[in-house]
Amino acid sequence: MMAFLRLIRITNLLIIALSLLLFYYLILVPVHFNSLHTTLVPFTNFEVGLFVLSVVLVAAAGNIINDYFDFQLDKEFKPDRPLAAGKISLDSAVYLHAALAFAGMGIGFYLGWKNNNYRIGYVYIISVLLLYVYSSYLKKLPLVGNLVISMLTAFPFLLLLLFEANFLKTINFEGAAYSLLILIWQVKFYSGFAFITNLAREVVKDIEDKQGDAEYNINTVAVQFGDTTAKIIAAFTFLVLVAGIGYFMKSFLESGAIKEFLYLGIALVMPVVIVLVLLFKAKEQKDYHQVSLCLKGIMLLGILSMPAFYTFHKLMAA
Repeated sequence: MMAFLRLIRITNLLIIALSLLLFYYLILVPVHFNSLHTTLVPFTNFEVGLFVLSVVLVAAAGNIINDYFDFQLDKEFKPDRPLAAGKISLDSAVYLHAALAFAGMGIGFYLGWKNNNYRIGYVYIISVLLLYVYSSYLKKLPLVGNLVISMLTAFPFLLLLLFEANFLKTINFEGAAYSLLILIWQVKFYSGFAFITNLAREVVKDIEDKQGDAEYNINTVAVQFGDTTAKIIAAFTFLVLVAGIGYFMKSFLESGAIKEFLYLGIALVMPVVIVLVLLFKAKEQKDYHQVSLCLKGIMLLGILSMPAFYTFHKLMAA
């Protein structure tokens, strides 16, 4: 069981599940209550669970197929990975990938049908195919693979918004358009945050894994153009992230939301600046690994802004 959990990267999947659940219950549901003055929402609690499960299953399938294609590389450079260590066979990995992918797609079609738009299920098929193509080919191209996997990381928020938009078309509530506008603003922040932080982390991981990637002809930015160029690209994404957060901080400040303003400044902007310094000081593989772990921590702090902002709003309303 532990080998399977490591194969699907259970920690990453739990972060995905947590972020979607928090977004649904602490952002989408309150928007419906406050803007539409209704308890009607796109999903029942059971369907929310199915939605999160569907996304997690597709992501898990992607993690498995990625390790499958990295088998030879991992045997030399990451021999403790479940497939490389022989704890799970390659044949079993293929079957597990297929089972999880089809289960995720099946749930996606079911939820699309319940949402009066079964075509949403096609989005799941495209996601599974993109994860397969990424693992087999795209990640060998400088920056292309990084961009694709980062977009897929951000996509669950957009997918949830797709369900929401279709749901709002079926109800006749005054303020539905305004409700969607508020959610779009929120999705821009969290999907953009997920995209940029993941892109930065992917580039840093490419520097960390440069030796193995070069040996197996995986032409990442670090392999193709060197560590300095890769550092510059990662640093640029950090600056874009700070600029994006700064935009939202400005909005909070202008609206008098001081607690939200301070949270973004202290919990996100300051750590990003610290990680930027660590990045340019990094020289060895362990240094880049430390930067990668710090970026994962920043991702978690971004997710935790949801309960933080929800609590701030409750305190203001009390």
